[in-house]
Amino acid sequence: MVIATSPARTLEERLKVLDIRSPVDPEASSRWNAAPRLNRLEGKTGGFLGNKKANSGLLLEAVKDLMCQRLELGEGIAVDKYIYSRPAAPDIIESLADRCDFVVTAIAD
Repeated sequence: MVIATSPARTLEERLKVLDIRSPVDPEASSRWNAAPRLNRLEGKTGGFLGNKKANSGLLLEAVKDLMCQRLELGEGIAVDKYIYSRPAAPDIIESLADRCDFVVTAIAD
């Protein structure tokens, strides 16, 4: 089935016609802004937030090691959130925000 869409339609209109739901939480996206882009990572502290599933720890450890070697990070801090299906607790987010210049997160089974 092919559905012709008019270029004048907004993205929201096209998604509605195709019955596609946006994965973006409008409340969350209006509450937070992306952090400014870092010019370089050398000497920076990176946070690595896992979801407590078996392979997320392995994946993030490998990413952390590669970034430390290749990008000369100052430090890599690995943390797991408490429950894999929930957002990280405020204390974890605050700790990472206070201690890290950037955070990498991953989910893996």
